[in-house]
Amino acid sequence: MWIGAGIAVAATLVLTVVADALQSTLNGPGSQVLAAPVLWGLGGGLGLCLGAGTAAWLTRRVLPGVLAALIGLVPFLVLLILAFNDKSLRFEDQLVGSLIVVVLPGFLAAVLVATAAAFTARFVHPSAPRSARDRVTA
Repeated sequence: MWIGAGIAVAATLVLTVVADALQSTLNGPGSQVLAAPVLWGLGGGLGLCLGAGTAAWLTRRVLPGVLAALIGLVPFLVLLILAFNDKSLRFEDQLVGSLIVVVLPGFLAAVLVATAAAFTARFVHPSAPRSARDRVTA
């Protein structure tokens, strides 16, 4: 799970910064096609999905993937509050707004990816029997 959590944290932060840097190339001068929160959400959500999917695939369980996404969610939310939000808003408004609009959709996507990765890993690589009694009955 910690490998997936590390991937979730690193990938979320890196992909959020990359998505923000791509804003000028995706949006032409004078017209804004994609808003910055959408790009930040896509970058951060992709990072959460990578970490959750990795943790779920390695453990063949959904819960480690969800926990990895939760661990990756915290630095993503802190980055959004510190770097992107308007400082004239109250902290509570920044926290709730960022959480609901930008972070929560990425987290829900990461839960879906973790579920799919866990079940796919179980199907592709079924685990070996755990005890001698299981080997006899299998």
